[in-house]
Amino acid sequence: MNRCGRMVALWLACQLGFAGSTGTWESNTYNDFLKGRFVGVSLTRDGRLTLAPRLETVAETGEAGVWSVVVARDGAVYFSTGHRGRVYRWKAGEKPVLLWSAPQPEVFALALDAKGVLYAASSPDGKIWRIENGQAAEYFDPKQKYIWALCAAPDGTLYAGTGQEGKVWRVSGPGQGELWYETGQTHVTTLALDPKGRLLAGTDPNGILYRVEAKGKAFVLYDSGLPEIRS
Repeated sequence: MNRCGRMVALWLACQLGFAGSTGTWESNTYNDFLKGRFVGVSLTRDGRLTLAPRLETVAETGEAGVWSVVVARDGAVYFSTGHRGRVYRWKAGEKPVLLWSAPQPEVFALALDAKGVLYAASSPDGKIWRIENGQAAEYFDPKQKYIWALCAAPDGTLYAGTGQEGKVWRVSGPGQGELWYETGQTHVTTLALDPKGRLLAGTDPNGILYRVEAKGKAFVLYDSGLPEIRS
């Protein structure tokens, strides 16, 4: 091969070398991982990948969706659905049994008290219902557009979180409810009790978690920086 041919061969080899060079990239954020396909793993909002729980179908109703689930001491599972406002009871090895149909299309929240009595909240423009022995009776009407959350305290008190005015209600008996706290948010989307029995309220649209200390008194426990807190 003459000198000119060797130079051409060397130039081609260099070009092929550049064309086949390696590259690196790093994926470590929520948005990076969101572009991928998830098989057996879950992605947290802060960008962590964790093993996902195994999904298994245990009951089917043909309803559009399930809004709320509570489990009784005897293992019975109660769940509410949309958009036909139904509440079902299900036990392992059995088919779901329709327990009650609300006058409104959605039942967003359920709660069980210490005695095992079931409460259901219907929306929109709905009420809180007490369901016992298969019979439903009106328990309290907060006169709010939506009832998003219910929480039963050990002493029998029932708390309700509503929208579109972001209020928390305390219900001590049939028809005996009072405004407990106004969050200043649009919706109170979730309620729970902390280990000391203090009421926690998650809200929308600013994703703020409140600890309600007493009537009209609350403390901002956490600002998530996200639009809402659901559970």
